[in-house]
Amino acid sequence: MTPPSPARPVSPSTAAGRPRAFRLAFLVPRTEWAYKPRIVATTFVIVTQVFLYVLLWRALYGESSQTVVGLDASQAITYSVLATLMGTGRVVLEGASQETAQSKIRDGSVVFWFVRPLAARRYCAWRGVGEGLYATAWLCAGLAIGLATGLVSAPPTWAATAVAVLSYALGQVVFYQIGLLVDLTSFWTITSFGVNRLVAFAQLLLSGGLVPLWFFPDWFRAVGEHLPFAATIHVPVSLYTGRIAAADAGWFLAEQALWGVLLTLAGRFMWHRAARRLLVLGG
Repeated sequence: MTPPSPARPVSPSTAAGRPRAFRLAFLVPRTEWAYKPRIVATTFVIVTQVFLYVLLWRALYGESSQTVVGLDASQAITYSVLATLMGTGRVVLEGASQETAQSKIRDGSVVFWFVRPLAARRYCAWRGVGEGLYATAWLCAGLAIGLATGLVSAPPTWAATAVAVLSYALGQVVFYQIGLLVDLTSFWTITSFGVNRLVAFAQLLLSGGLVPLWFFPDWFRAVGEHLPFAATIHVPVSLYTGRIAAADAGWFLAEQALWGVLLTLAGRFMWHRAARRLLVLGG
């Protein structure tokens, strides 16, 4: 009788194959769905912000049909609604997440990021995909309601729709990479609270999430439009509203892609350095 051959060992790369890693993308949406009060809170924040923006723009424009810096009242409201949907859902989600380097360093569980078969960088990247999907669900739901109620205007052309969708996808990559770089500073600063506050302020101001960059002075806009923050909200929303023509979208898309590549390379470098500087506060 032939003895059974020994079982073939499963390599870590096989154990952490694509199907298993892919499931991490659904971890964030499923977690948020399990904590429904957070969904209610996010809905309240978004609805309140949209309501205040609508009141603001209608009060400023009044009954006139004039345009200011190329935007009429309908475009301004559409811009602010979409900017709120793109920014608020992502920011609220990041604030509620406990899967950050800062929180993991504090309780000591950051060590598990570097002993799993799945690399820490890849683990966070798949979670980032889940965060992007969750934020996109909020955007699609809000956009559908806005279009149905007439609060949000449709894009001027199908070409504008296509480039806006592509720009939004590139913006989500930049959004994730900015948040990742800020989070990784915890390996050197112990807490990233100060950096978070600074970057959050820059994100709110320079992304057009608070006030469209078109309303700022020319010198401020000339600088702000070429920073990575503008790639997250200002560019995709401006393409959607037609404030940036679809025919002129090539340069803006290329700049978004360039920022995505540069920030990704910076993230890879910081991951490499962080792995050599593993600091645990919780034991």
